[in-house]
Amino acid sequence: MPLKEHLDELNFVLMVLRDIDVKMENEDLATILLVSLSPFYENFVISLSVGNNSITIEELKSSLYSRELRLMVFGMLMKSLHLDYR
Repeated sequence: MPLKEHLDELNFVLMVLRDIDVKMENEDLATILLVSLSPFYENFVISLSVGNNSITIEELKSSLYSRELRLMVFGMLMKSLHLDYR
């Protein structure tokens, strides 16, 4: 599932929980997001989990989008190099 779609679904669930007055701290929301990610993000999750600092959900989303952008640019670069190399 694409990252944006996953985040949209998670946001929907969190809005429903807020509507029924379920209170969650920002760090708890970040943890929920981390554990909900697919195995594709395992190294990313491990790298964030190793540190002792807490992370907000906003910081986590920003990091995820940055990672996705880097992977997309890297893929485009590799595709371009592969086409030019032939």
